[in-house]
Amino acid sequence: MLPRLHMSDIVLIAASVLIAYFIWLIARTGNVEERVVEDVPVVLDLPPFLEAELSHKVVDVSIRYPTGVRSRITNSAFMVRISGRDQGLVSQAGVREPQAVTIPVITDDVLHTTLTASVEVLKVEPVRITAYVKYRVALARIIAPTEGQPAPTYRCEEPIVTPPERLITGPPDVLNGMERDRNGFVTMWTNPVSLAGKRDSFTTSSLIAVPDEISVLDEETRQRLPRDSALAIVQVVIKEEETSRSISQIPIQAPLLTSNLIARFEPTSGSVTIKGPRSRVESLDPRMVLLRPKEKP
Repeated sequence: MLPRLHMSDIVLIAASVLIAYFIWLIARTGNVEERVVEDVPVVLDLPPFLEAELSHKVVDVSIRYPTGVRSRITNSAFMVRISGRDQGLVSQAGVREPQAVTIPVITDDVLHTTLTASVEVLKVEPVRITAYVKYRVALARIIAPTEGQPAPTYRCEEPIVTPPERLITGPPDVLNGMERDRNGFVTMWTNPVSLAGKRDSFTTSSLIAVPDEISVLDEETRQRLPRDSALAIVQVVIKEEETSRSISQIPIQAPLLTSNLIARFEPTSGSVTIKGPRSRVESLDPRMVLLRPKEKP
């Protein structure tokens, strides 16, 4: 059976606990301190096809830390790392000009991997920064190669591609390494367009062969197009080869005169040379050709 505590004992115990608490509080206050670390660098993680300029490349970070790590508290021990994808920068990036996007900066963005976990981040100033974000782009000329040959005596003119140029985006090293024409423009090709046996002009759509890590960029929607939807319209003009042909002994048709006049003229026939598509020239019936002198007014 426990002995009964007297009031004086209770007062003594309470006083001891209170003294112990104050001793702990004094000790705790003496072992930690707070300060503002200035000029902590800000790193914005972006996909390789985006680029950005920040309104603030450094921020101030308020921290609480044990006095034992005081000598290691420098701005180089901290970093503010912000995920561009988490901030939705891909959908807000400009195409030809940077787009201003406001980004919140929170304490969870502050990294201090070289210090102990007992370092506590209290706040960051400023709490918002602005990123001026745009796609890394290049203008690519689209060329439609052909394969096969048209029907005999037919030829193909240079295919017309619509649109003739497309904006593309990708990592800078890949963009810089792409093939360019003699004028310095990036060159991309569609899948080959077949001409085999063709006699008539036609229009078709053809998939653009997009290299790895590169995307065609829709300037209006600011969206990167999936590979299977990066299409170009190709207009192919096919013409038959031209030839010429001389036809002789073509009758000359005299002009009509009034009933009391008779016309005699020489020669009564002539020859002509016609030029045009081979099939039409060669199939022309000479009996369908007439010569009619032009009447003077």
